[in-house]
Amino acid sequence: MLAQLGAAAITLLNLHFAAAKHVQPIHPVLLHALAAAALGQAFRLPAWWLPINALFVPAALYSRDLAMPRVGFLILLTASILFYWTTYRTRVPLYLSGRRAVQRVVELLPQRQALKVLDLGCGFGGVLAAISAQRPDCDLVGWEIAPLPAWIGRLRHRRSAVEVRRKDFWQESLARFDLVYAFLSPAPMPELWRKVRSEMRPGTLFVSNTFAVPGQVPDLVLPVRGSRSPLYVWRL
Repeated sequence: MLAQLGAAAITLLNLHFAAAKHVQPIHPVLLHALAAAALGQAFRLPAWWLPINALFVPAALYSRDLAMPRVGFLILLTASILFYWTTYRTRVPLYLSGRRAVQRVVELLPQRQALKVLDLGCGFGGVLAAISAQRPDCDLVGWEIAPLPAWIGRLRHRRSAVEVRRKDFWQESLARFDLVYAFLSPAPMPELWRKVRSEMRPGTLFVSNTFAVPGQVPDLVLPVRGSRSPLYVWRL
């Protein structure tokens, strides 16, 4: 938000000085996009935020030309809120795990031991469904803070033993789980690692899809066939 506000101020100053000097201003939309991306980098936002900052205003201006009734924008806004909820605070978008990544998680589960498995930010419950199909003996739990994915996940597993709940995992304990799986973003990993270290029991596993914990060497790095993003595994 600060990047967008700063870019807007720069764009307005550009128009003001151009008018005062009777010269052609720098293209306002282009200037705003470049300034927003530069300010995002100055604020040390993750790299994937930079194109979002740059394209936000151009996309908003483009949407004005769409032949969409006003209620359509309200529906899109409502859907975005239900899907992403507190993403502005957690900086964790909705990522969906691939089938091959989930298979690697299944391979970590001992064959003759039923474990308690937690999917942090479980989205629509796809990871839990895939694990349940191969390991119905395991106690599978998913927590998701965004309302719509959580509701869909609960509906998807209403007739199974899989438990999907709308919860903020920062407010819950990880102590009862043998394996915790996360596919979040780089932003929460340092704080999540502190939570994992303080709450999970010795011998349990923490698995992160794609995003490593800064400064912490994993016990295993499992490549995923067809993907450049591995699974990082730590044994507590």
